Amino acid sequence: MEIVSKKWNDFDVLELQGRIDGLTSAGLKRSIDQAAVDGRRNLVLDFTHVSYMSSAGLRIILQSHKTLKQIGGKLALVSVPLAVMDVFTISGMANFLEIHDELKALPETKQPGVDCTEIKEMMIDGISFVWRAGSSSIGKCFTFGSEDKLLSSSFGPTDSIVFKPADITYGLGLAALGDDYSDYKSLFGEAVVIGHHFFSYPAVLKPEVDYSYFSPESQHSLNFLYGLGINGAFARILRFDVSSHPRSLDMLLKAAGEVAETDTFGVVILGMSGGIYGMHLKKSPILEHQPENGNIFDASHFPHWMNFSIESEDINKTIVACGIVVKNPVLQHPASKWILPENGGMHLHAAVFENGLWSNSIMEFELELHRIMMEFEPQKVIHLLPETKLKSGFIAVINLEKN
Repeated sequence: MEIVSKKWNDFDVLELQGRIDGLTSAGLKRSIDQAAVDGRRNLVLDFTHVSYMSSAGLRIILQSHKTLKQIGGKLALVSVPLAVMDVFTISGMANFLEIHDELKALPETKQPGVDCTEIKEMMIDGISFVWRAGSSSIGKCFTFGSEDKLLSSSFGPTDSIVFKPADITYGLGLAALGDDYSDYKSLFGEAVVIGHHFFSYPAVLKPEVDYSYFSPESQHSLNFLYGLGINGAFARILRFDVSSHPRSLDMLLKAAGEVAETDTFGVVILGMSGGIYGMHLKKSPILEHQPENGNIFDASHFPHWMNFSIESEDINKTIVACGIVVKNPVLQHPASKWILPENGGMHLHAAVFENGLWSNSIMEFELELHRIMMEFEPQKVIHLLPETKLKSGFIAVINLEKN
């Protein structure tokens, strides 16, 4: 079977040619899944040139119908030959699938329940965004601890700062879960907090993400060496799709800065990776691991201490990131001055999740963000570098106070 991609109005069409059976159905599923991963959620299967379909094809189409519906998309079928239509009818699937005689019969797409006046469009630096306004309130950024002891790996028991999940809505830093310093001291690594949900990447030889889901009753101890927190509501939520030419995180955040109303702003990003550049610690920077001479970023120590992306990694992974951005690094927010890289305007940590599908509806951003936190499998947490590229996704902006 051959599959040809083409466009019809707002629909992405997969023109199927040949047999759909046990030998070819897996290829059809890969094509549908890849289209959805690339952000093409209004899919049409054109059966004009399909000569035969077995029950193996029925199964794939049923799965795809359910998956796309769950993430706010849809699957339609057109030009189904009579013999293939009989298979849909006998199976009962014709009763709930959207089937049309031809492409011209497809209805115009419209997101149900969305007031279009709430959604605006704009072009910034050659990137097309749709966006909607949110809260007019100003959020608060607060920092804690200090990175002064990072280079020398000299953190000790008195440097551990404990928060409860309710204390931080969004945040990042070096942290670990646990109740006893002697148990978690060797686990300090990159951490990120998204909607009070906590994810950390222990700095050990074979790390696995540790996490704590939030509920109002959560009493887990979030132990930080240093970091920042952001408490506030989204002022703007932007959606972008640059699948054909992924853009750097640096460029996307500069564009987001055009709609941020304060010089320093927080961001929460849900995106599909076009290639990740990041870094994370291999060892917890505690006194017991202190190098005999120099610091952990010296050339002789760096490879043993830091996993650093030389080439882009993890394409088509779901990433959820948060952090702080300063439009003019020379005029940094006093609370963020020490936590931003020298001459840099951003500091973000990201949880990298398995490949997965999520709704691209801007009205469902908060719901999908929460669902991903709870349902997707986290694979790592990293300090995200500006060279990271994204294909599509959302940037939520939190305006921050000046003090």
